[in-house]
Amino acid sequence: MEFDYRGAKVFAGTGHQTNASNKPYALFIHGAGMDHTVWLAYERYFAQHGFNVLSIDLPGHGRSSGALLTSVEAMADWVSGVLDQLNVLQVVLIGHSMGSLVAFECAARNPQRVVKAVLLGFSYPMRVGPALLEAARNNDSAAIDMMVLFGHDFRAQLGGNRTAGVSVVNSAKRLLEKNVAGLLFADLNACNVYENGDTAVEKLTCPVVFISGDRDKMTPPRAAENMAKRVLNGTMAKVKRSGHSVMAEQPELTHELLVEALSP
Repeated sequence: MEFDYRGAKVFAGTGHQTNASNKPYALFIHGAGMDHTVWLAYERYFAQHGFNVLSIDLPGHGRSSGALLTSVEAMADWVSGVLDQLNVLQVVLIGHSMGSLVAFECAARNPQRVVKAVLLGFSYPMRVGPALLEAARNNDSAAIDMMVLFGHDFRAQLGGNRTAGVSVVNSAKRLLEKNVAGLLFADLNACNVYENGDTAVEKLTCPVVFISGDRDKMTPPRAAENMAKRVLNGTMAKVKRSGHSVMAEQPELTHELLVEALSP
């Protein structure tokens, strides 16, 4: 699905299904340096099981054009505007990593519209190491290597994937390598400088489900556990034997938790 917003093209995966007025909406938001393809298996499932799906590419990512957004707040505002344009009155937001911060902020800004938020790989604050930030600022390939190293459990580093012939880490590297210069730094820095979480949590009224890999080194589960205790209606679940990239490392376990989270 493609449409224009703020003078730029926006792409959103729909699971190859036509949106229907009698179905609720689920909007998926990718993480730093990623695009809608990280959600492909999930968008198809939920599009065939009762949801209108929008798996968006943020500006300058994937198949969306437009200037990069450099703050979580700006991304949340952009998502809100897209929902306005598409006349989406109620929605479930699902975000991973940077996308979890965007969903978190967007839910706080839209208490009447967002009926649930599902946050994977969440941490607040979401600090990024100086070495990774500097490498990304310089468009150094070492930034991609660090993203792959820190973002996956050691089993994925060894090539473990239940899909024969598909490497979890190599797939992530190829996706990161497609980005334009400056994109990865813009995304990582947006995560690093986001400081509105303490204000946002006070405004959250919808149920919030936190899902973390139990071996996540980038956003350790304890951060999500702490926030789950602070939100009005928060719950916590862990994906066993997974690092930060839960959708790629443990797709079936992540799927089961998403199905549970999106159930009425």
